Order: sequence, then C-alpha cells, then structure tokens
Amino acid sequence: MTGQERKPNDAGAWEPAPVKEPETEPEKEAEKAPDREKQKDRSKAIRRKALGAAAAVTTGTAVLVNGLFGNPDDMLKANDELNKPQVAYYVEEDTEEEETGGEEEEDGEETLTPGLRIKRWIWSWPLALRVLIGLPLWAMGWGVCQAAQLLWKTILNPVLQVLLSILTVFAVLAGVTALAGRALFPELPLREVFKKSRLIALGAGSIVLEIFIALLPAIWKEAEPYAGLIRFGGGALILAGLLLSMLVTKERRKRYVLGLE
Repeated sequence: MTGQERKPNDAGAWEPAPVKEPETEPEKEAEKAPDREKQKDRSKAIRRKALGAAAAVTTGTAVLVNGLFGNPDDMLKANDELNKPQVAYYVEEDTEEEETGGEEEEDGEETLTPGLRIKRWIWSWPLALRVLIGLPLWAMGWGVCQAAQLLWKTILNPVLQVLLSILTVFAVLAGVTALAGRALFPELPLREVFKKSRLIALGAGSIVLEIFIALLPAIWKEAEPYAGLIRFGGGALILAGLLLSMLVTKERRKRYVLGLE
C-alpha cells in the first residue's frame, strides 16, 4: 500500500456522494396514477351532471309539448291555423289633456300568448321533423303526466293526507298537554313539560295512531265511521301517558328535596 492511498476505516476517509438513480418508467406511472384517477372522477362527475341536465330539459320540453297539443293529430295534421292571417287586436284609449281638452286614440300592439307562438313555431316545421321530434316528445310528455297522476292518486295523495293528519294530531295534543300540564303541575316549568323524551313520545304516538287509523279499513271495512272515535280515544291515552310521566317527575323532585332537607 502506497502513502497516497487512504484506508477505508480512517475518520477522514473520502467517500463519494451517492448518485441518485434515475426514476424508472413504473415509478413515474405510479406517481401519475392518482392524478389520472382524479381526472377520471372529474370527467365522470361532469358527464353525470350533463346527462342529468339533458334529461331534465328533455322531460320539461316533452311535458310542455304535451300540454300545448291535446293529441298528436293537432301537431301532425296540416293545421289551418298556420295559414290563417294573424289577428291583431287594437285597443282604443281615450285620454283627456288638461290643457287642450282634446282626445287621442292609441292603437295597441298585436298580442299573442307564448303558448300560441310556440304552437305556430312547431306547426312551421316540416311534417317529417314533426314526426321524428315532435311526436316522440309528445308521447314522452304524455307518459310523464300519466305517471305523475297515477303516483299522486295512489301514493302521494294518501301519504300527504296521513302526514297532514299526523301533524294535526301532534299540534292538538301538544296544546292540550301544555294546558293540562301547567294546570295540574304548576311547579313544573314549560321546558320540563316539553322535554325531549315527552316530545319523542308524543310524535311517536301520533304517528302510530294515524297509521293505525289509515290501515284499519283494510282489516275492518266498517271502521271508517269510527275513525274519529278511535282518534279521540288514542289521543286520550297518549295524553294520559304524558301526564303520568309528569306526575312521576313531580314525585321524584319532591323526594329529592326531602332528601336534601
């Protein structure tokens, strides 16, 4: 070993700086993968929004076309209304001038409803265009309207009636509970009368009572004349339960005060 050579174990031994190896293609692809996933998610969200907006616009246009034309014949036939001259309505107004006292006549502009303007515009289409575009839109609008009517008659209307009954019973029982609770237990504050557990019990009782009354005719066909009596009896039971819970609360408070003394 010569004097110029250095031992590897010496403290002052020179070590070359580590050389950073160039990134390989798989590592670059792994770094770009999250960005690609984000771009894919954004593009999917944009496509979903675009499809939803297109569906909403198409459905609204179909319902409008169905409302303008009572049946497809009104749209497809060679309508004479399009060939008729447009009727202009003129309104004459008499105005008195303070200085001259003369009269002036003013002619009003032609007035056409927006619906009639749209119908005239659709009638101006060629027959093939009305068949290919107008007729499917009318059929789609008719289906949407029929489905909405069926949904309202079979589901929404009965459900809304039950919801309205539940809200009415809840409001009436809440008012009666407040009056009875303050009259029988004046030492209980109003927030104690309507504490969370009692409000939950009152709401649950109202829901169960009205659902039971709504489903009872399916079991007992002659139950409809007795719906009011059943509602009154059920409300009385709910009120009795709430007042009983207030009595228990009063007794607990009394025992607590006696225990402190």
